[in-house]
Amino acid sequence: MLSSLTRLSRCARLPPQPRVPARWPSASLASARSISNYPRPPRYVRFDDPAGPGDGQPKSTWDARQWDTSTKVMAGLGIFAIGYYLSHLEQVPETGRWRFMDISPKYEAALAQTAHQELLREFKGKVLPPNHPVARHIRRVVTRILEANGLGTLDAPDVHKRLMPLDGFVSPSDIERIPPEVGGKEWHLFVVNDDRIVNAMASFGDIVVFTGILPVAKDENGLAAVLGHVARHAAERYSSMKVFIFLAAILDVIGIPFSGMLARLLYDLPNSRTQELEADKIGLRLTSRACYDPEAVPEMFNRLGRLEQAMSGRHIDFLTTHPASEKRAKALREMLPEAYAVQAASPMCGSTADHMAKFRDTWLQGGLDPDRMSEVRWL
Repeated sequence: MLSSLTRLSRCARLPPQPRVPARWPSASLASARSISNYPRPPRYVRFDDPAGPGDGQPKSTWDARQWDTSTKVMAGLGIFAIGYYLSHLEQVPETGRWRFMDISPKYEAALAQTAHQELLREFKGKVLPPNHPVARHIRRVVTRILEANGLGTLDAPDVHKRLMPLDGFVSPSDIERIPPEVGGKEWHLFVVNDDRIVNAMASFGDIVVFTGILPVAKDENGLAAVLGHVARHAAERYSSMKVFIFLAAILDVIGIPFSGMLARLLYDLPNSRTQELEADKIGLRLTSRACYDPEAVPEMFNRLGRLEQAMSGRHIDFLTTHPASEKRAKALREMLPEAYAVQAASPMCGSTADHMAKFRDTWLQGGLDPDRMSEVRWL
């Protein structure tokens, strides 16, 4: 019976059916199609499109052939402005900092004259005459700093004008680097008799010293520290006022007198931190090359700081445009080795310090002895 059932099952086995390939559902097919092909945004295809209908990449914005007229004009102006700026950059020899200088010498001279007249009007009746003892003392220090560094000479009515620095004091390369804004190598000194103003300033060939700065300067070395610092700012104030100078030139052309206001602003403008640090360093070199004691520079700024604290918030003009701080005095003290090296390399500083020390000692001992006059040399 069992064998009959086995034979029956073998006879009843169905033949193998052909395998039907699996089909993706419609949704799955759409998903697979979307995965296999990168989606392309619709775009309008022109017959003259160089990219062709099969290229969907956007056009490059740096292709000048695709720019319109306004874009080309703006690009041209930008290139011109960059080229003009780069062509008018000059490097400060002492520090290596780059600055922008572009005002014409003609307008520069006119603005310098305007600034000079403004000073005459503002300080009328307060300027000490050149033969005043205080004015002569300040004039001697200023002359020594200017001539020792090849920066020019003072316009003194009773002194022969020397338009070139003394032989051997500066190299020809230093003379060629004298900036044009120093006033054509001829400076004017204003000593203003006002003890309430503790300030000194310089710009466009004019140096203004108020008698109120003299107690802070303390002696000739301290005064040299002040004057060496402010003389350096003559160029920096000029370069920092480019926009205002350009505006003044335009207003003067159309009949609006703005030069006088600009000239006043040149003296009242506070200096940036970069300008201050640069003026500190270069002013120390100017003072050292003129054979003044370099250590007097940080000491002078320390006295200014103490004066500011003692006056408890009162307005000090010099600190408004030349802010004093302990950090600046410390930085100046760190520069002293370099300053002494500059002084030692100066041909005019061979025995100046010894003679000044002898003069100071003789004076403190009760005056000059006729028998010891040969030991003292007037500078």
